[in-house]
Amino acid sequence: MGRSNFTPMKRFHEILDNYGLKLMEVGTNHLRVFFGNRKLFDYYPLRMKLFDYRQWQQLTYPSVMDGTDKWETELEGIINSLMVSPQ
Repeated sequence: MGRSNFTPMKRFHEILDNYGLKLMEVGTNHLRVFFGNRKLFDYYPLRMKLFDYRQWQQLTYPSVMDGTDKWETELEGIINSLMVSPQ
């Protein structure tokens, strides 16, 4: 991905790795995340939007002023809920 992203991609990959999730690039700025063989969600890093195949979710953009990365907590919460729910 050569374009600039709002999503800090290094941290995004670390979070996915922590959960044992796999990533596939579907298109330009369109990623698909898998838990085993199951599609968990599609992610659009420029807009920080996530689609879990039921609804769209918007992550909070990173803020230098805030100091905490709320988007990380939001992403982990979404991952946790999707991993336990049947699709």
